[in-house]
Amino acid sequence: MKIWFEHPYGRLDKYDIQLVKVYAHVEPEEEELALSQGFIDLDDKWQQMRTTRINIAEYVKHQPKYKQRKGVTVEKWKGSFAQKHLGLLETVYDQYLEHNNFKSRFPFNSYALKDSEVVWCYYYEEQLCAWSIWSKYGKSIDNWQFAWDYRQPNLHLGKFSMYNEIHEAHKKEYKWFYLGGGYDNSCKWKANIPGFEWWTGKEWSKNVDEYLMHIKADLFVEDLEDLESVYSSIYGLHKPT
Repeated sequence: MKIWFEHPYGRLDKYDIQLVKVYAHVEPEEEELALSQGFIDLDDKWQQMRTTRINIAEYVKHQPKYKQRKGVTVEKWKGSFAQKHLGLLETVYDQYLEHNNFKSRFPFNSYALKDSEVVWCYYYEEQLCAWSIWSKYGKSIDNWQFAWDYRQPNLHLGKFSMYNEIHEAHKKEYKWFYLGGGYDNSCKWKANIPGFEWWTGKEWSKNVDEYLMHIKADLFVEDLEDLESVYSSIYGLHKPT
């Protein structure tokens, strides 16, 4: 695994801040190891992030049984089949982006789904309304994208899809269920999942309070003075005097 860095921004005069991006070239036999060391697969390269994951055995042990709503059915597609029917997925994805005020159109702007990937499709009254995508690495699942149109919020398809997919992964003896990055308010909910862990940059932590402190810092930063305060210490969440 070849690791390299990009240095797109820094200040040394008025502030002491260096913005560094960490990337890696990962060989196929190293992919699960890279995932376990906080890297996320971006197709042409892997990027180091504050990633999150679920201990599948702990989730199955502690998560109460989820009673799904009547009228919901589930299909499992291979990535190659899903690639041929992207129009169906995009319709749901566009509504997902609009509902959450998200901007990025990945994976539809630059990525072709592989045959080894799995797309779980959720229907309500025979209408596709939600989906999620898996990539498989050894004993690990990277659940790297979910989308829902939110037309029937009482279905709670986010919770149901996770319950369904983690239990399916458990049946196949997978150990870890990765949930992507842990930044900003949109990732706060992950801390409530049984078996939750997050990557500190050095190790996997179960300390939920510290994770939420990082989320608080993400929301706190509005200017370079705020960023310098957080950069100096994650606990320095106050306006500099």
